[in-house]
Amino acid sequence: MAITEHQVQSERDGSLAWRPDLLLRILLLWTSLLTGIVLWLPLVRGLMEGRAYQWMFADGIGGRGIGGAYWLLAVSGVFVFSLFYFGWQGARPPFHWLLLILHGSLAIAVFYAAVNHPEELFFEGATLGARFSLVRSGPVVFGTVAGCALLWVIRDLRSHRQRSAPRWVWTRGKRVRLALVLGIIPAQIILLRSWGPFSFGAMIGVILTIWQWFIITQGLLAPVNTPGAE
Repeated sequence: MAITEHQVQSERDGSLAWRPDLLLRILLLWTSLLTGIVLWLPLVRGLMEGRAYQWMFADGIGGRGIGGAYWLLAVSGVFVFSLFYFGWQGARPPFHWLLLILHGSLAIAVFYAAVNHPEELFFEGATLGARFSLVRSGPVVFGTVAGCALLWVIRDLRSHRQRSAPRWVWTRGKRVRLALVLGIIPAQIILLRSWGPFSFGAMIGVILTIWQWFIITQGLLAPVNTPGAE
């Protein structure tokens, strides 16, 4: 009877012991950085700055403020947030599909643009004064990430591991991170809305907004070590 109880307890603690492997951590980290810049930033700035802020992914996909294709940012935000939630919660389904859809579609889009519309494949951040072509580096970077995502999915599915979610623990660290996420909002309103889209204050606001997304996706949603976990 003691052995049976130990086995049951081990199964219960298995979800606590789960941690993403190195490759998955790198994929989640890259996804945080990428979506923080191309998704969370225009989502927040469009809401706070209104028509003074203009964003664009491609011809016909963009807008001013919350106009145009802003709804696409909102839908994409739900998609990406779901990816991070299931990814940190034991990498349970449908995380594998979400990961492949995101990075696979990005790689396909970048390869297509590099071949057919190379003059349109670039990144521009007007507030920070950044502009550079992705014609050469884009296919390499996004293709490599998509390949790594596919490799991780195949390896994880073949492992037949128990796909249980880590237990949510509301720690002091989580409360501090939540306070930081909420505390940044007043600063965003002042820096992004009041100082203008190309001011030094807007530059600070951009950095804070990307950091805010990083706290959400790499801090609040990530599991924490608890007593009894590995």
